[in-house]
Amino acid sequence: MPVAGIDGTKDGWVAIVLEDGRFAGDFLCRPVESDFGAVADASVLAIDVPIGFGPRRADVAARTFLSGAASTVFATPPRELLEQPFGPGLGVSAQSHALGPRILHVTELARSDPRLHEVHPEVSFRAMNGGLPLAHRKKSAGGALERFALLRQHGIELEALEQVGSAPLDDVLDAAAAAWTAQRLAAGTAGSLPDPPELVDGSAIAIWY
Repeated sequence: MPVAGIDGTKDGWVAIVLEDGRFAGDFLCRPVESDFGAVADASVLAIDVPIGFGPRRADVAARTFLSGAASTVFATPPRELLEQPFGPGLGVSAQSHALGPRILHVTELARSDPRLHEVHPEVSFRAMNGGLPLAHRKKSAGGALERFALLRQHGIELEALEQVGSAPLDDVLDAAAAAWTAQRLAAGTAGSLPDPPELVDGSAIAIWY
């Protein structure tokens, strides 16, 4: 069955679909509050956004895993901070707070859709690379080429993009990395940070790779 990797983009989401580990399609899902109906046939949805609210062991474990690039993992804020207007003294970065609507939406959606699993693309790319750090930051030319090469090594070719062909390159690469993890989740070979996942209010909270 197909699986999908999903990453945020302006006003919505980029989705990359794999079938048997190979590229099978791409979708632009809008708005941010999408129910991801375009990928309704996918058995697993791996999404690059926190599912649940901080503080979380998953964020700490991911920073440890990404030694040398720990700054790419931000601390997920508590729900009450995300629901307040952003301003000085709130105790959360503007970047983290701006993700609030996505975190709130996907966390609620995950309560009724067990296909949703959280990923962090840089964790996935490092896992693809045998646990070794990548040489370049993802927004650099060298970083994009490095990540394209890793995806290709793992059988994911992105030359046939349609709906997301005009999306930012790093969003597409991140969605493809999420799809790689979705395939591993479907096969039962994915790892989790932490391992085992943290149980919060009956839900398993982890970043998968």
